[in-house]
Amino acid sequence: MKSLKQVKPPIFQIFIPCILLVLSSHIHAEYDDETDFKDKVIGQVGQIKLKREHCNQQNYSCDYVVYDAKGKKNTLIKQWSKTAVVYQFSPKVMGFMIGATGNDHNLTVINDQNQQKDYGSFLSINARKTCFVTYERDIKNMPDSLVFYNIPDFKVRLVLNKKVPQFKKFNALSNANFEDNGDFRFEYTYPIENELGIQNVIVQNPCTANYRIVMD
Repeated sequence: MKSLKQVKPPIFQIFIPCILLVLSSHIHAEYDDETDFKDKVIGQVGQIKLKREHCNQQNYSCDYVVYDAKGKKNTLIKQWSKTAVVYQFSPKVMGFMIGATGNDHNLTVINDQNQQKDYGSFLSINARKTCFVTYERDIKNMPDSLVFYNIPDFKVRLVLNKKVPQFKKFNALSNANFEDNGDFRFEYTYPIENELGIQNVIVQNPCTANYRIVMD
């Protein structure tokens, strides 16, 4: 493998008014017995509660609803039967991720003031819950981009797209995920004459100032 110099991301940042601690827990949409079909609080920040309700035993689908401090409800999604995961980042901030195989995943971050922020095309979050990655297609004046967000401040730490010199051929992203050691690995294809080449990329220490990009 050959190591590249540090790639400077475009100078822009996306902020969310939340201060997070690096604490987390998962709650998956799995059902072990009949009691799991009862209405259940699956996440809470302050007086804001995320509940799983109205579960259907025939197709394992449920409503996912946020209740504010006064009990007013906001349904995030109705009769959902696919992947649903709660990340309890801190007592004041949680995340709710939904997705299905072959489709985009979405992460909704909710704080104890019931402020919500959606991150579409969510790809992966590392085991320590200090970094997550999205594949964003709707950034103004930017091509399709891999965007690395830091936790706890939710600032953008790195953006990779065709505007970065080493990624001019960036196209058709695949196999993007965090490895056990915290590295982020992904592949993309690019045309070579009448065939397609595959570029493997590893981002070491993602979401930190000393990240390193390795391409074979």
